[in-house]
Amino acid sequence: MSKTFAKAPKPKPLTNEVILAFERGGTGQDTQTHVTTNVGKMVTTNTVKMVPTNVVNQEPIRRLSIDLPESLHRRFKTACSKADKKMLTEVTDFIKQRTAELENE
Repeated sequence: MSKTFAKAPKPKPLTNEVILAFERGGTGQDTQTHVTTNVGKMVTTNTVKMVPTNVVNQEPIRRLSIDLPESLHRRFKTACSKADKKMLTEVTDFIKQRTAELENE
C-alpha cells in the first residue's frame, strides 16, 4: 500500500508579519479555548486568538542557557514545584539579587 501526502492539507504560507509576531512572542496563527492572564488566572472563552502572557511594552528578551548536573537540575525543579514557584522566576530573582550585590561591591 503506497502512502502519499499529495492530498494532505497544506499550511498557510508564513508572511513576514507572522514570523515577526512569533519571534516577539506575539499571537501567531494558533487558537485556544482559554487564556492565562499575567496574574496566573485562567479565563475561559470561546475560541480566541492566542495572546502573549508577557507585557506588550516589555524590553527585548535575551535567552540564557546553562548546563547543570542532572541531579542539581532535578533538585531545583522539585524544590520549585513543591514551593509552587516557576523555575524562571526563581532564577530571574536570583540574578537580580546577585547583580545588585555585585554592583554594590
